Amino acid sequence: METWTTNDLPERDQFSYWREVLCEAYIALNPVRPSIGGFAGQVTAHPLSTVNVTTISSGRQKIYRGRAEISRMPKEVYFLNLQLRGQCCMQQGGRAALLNPGQFSIVDSTEPYLNDYCSDDWEQYSFRIPRHLLRPLLRNPDKVTATIISDTGGAGTVIIDLLKSIVRNVEGLSPTAATLSGSMVELVAMSLGATQTAQDMARVSARQALCSSLIKHIDMNIADPELCPAKVAAHFGVSVRYLHKVLEESGRSFGRLVLERRLERCAKDFAKANADTDTVTEIALRWGFNDMSHFSRTFRQRFGRTPREYRNEGAHASVIEATRS
Repeated sequence: METWTTNDLPERDQFSYWREVLCEAYIALNPVRPSIGGFAGQVTAHPLSTVNVTTISSGRQKIYRGRAEISRMPKEVYFLNLQLRGQCCMQQGGRAALLNPGQFSIVDSTEPYLNDYCSDDWEQYSFRIPRHLLRPLLRNPDKVTATIISDTGGAGTVIIDLLKSIVRNVEGLSPTAATLSGSMVELVAMSLGATQTAQDMARVSARQALCSSLIKHIDMNIADPELCPAKVAAHFGVSVRYLHKVLEESGRSFGRLVLERRLERCAKDFAKANADTDTVTEIALRWGFNDMSHFSRTFRQRFGRTPREYRNEGAHASVIEATRS
């Protein structure tokens, strides 16, 4: 991992240094800012096999890549930019994609483009993807740059979840980096419009990524007593039957997964030092249970004790620990 920042430089040197950072971390670019004075910007790079991943943030600016920059550094890559904060208008080929948080778009380094960062404070994840890896997978490669992919279900939600997960865990991914980066490129192609051959290739990767996204979504919404297969399937734009198939292929069932996660959350709350401030019923309701007899029975099957016994043991252990410290 490598980080560049303007924060430690005198104001008069900040923007000229920023120009150098962009060229080193990305490609030959021409940044333009709307005002003179100091400039805050930071880039953190995380190499991932053939794909380079960066986190970039700065103040308002426009970044051009024109014919002069292309001639100076004719590197053939795509940049996929996933917006985290603020807005960016990515423009190429007569198209413009105004990105809000949770959306991404791509640009092709072999043709002129403009990224207009129109917020005073913005942040992106940027993925540099070799052109020869992605372009052959796209059905209409010359028409997908500067188009918006959103986290609104289906392939868009799955690939955005995967992209965020890659950046959050990139430091520990080196053993599987090549496989993971290949799967990422296939899923990006599917979200942008892949050839039939590419779709066939990506089918396994898509199911694996969807399974991870399903489990993550279930974890995040486990307290919802109305969480059900139909509700989750609708969020991802898939059928209930396909949802069950994806989970079952990974050795899970929706009902068992939800039950296990809820029991684990209840057990964790029971073990807290202040668990006696909440009743067993309140904790069970908090994590989506609405049938107390079913909850007590399944909890005992899972942990070998009743919820009350488990909570009392946790409180007792906390008192002993507090006394020792």
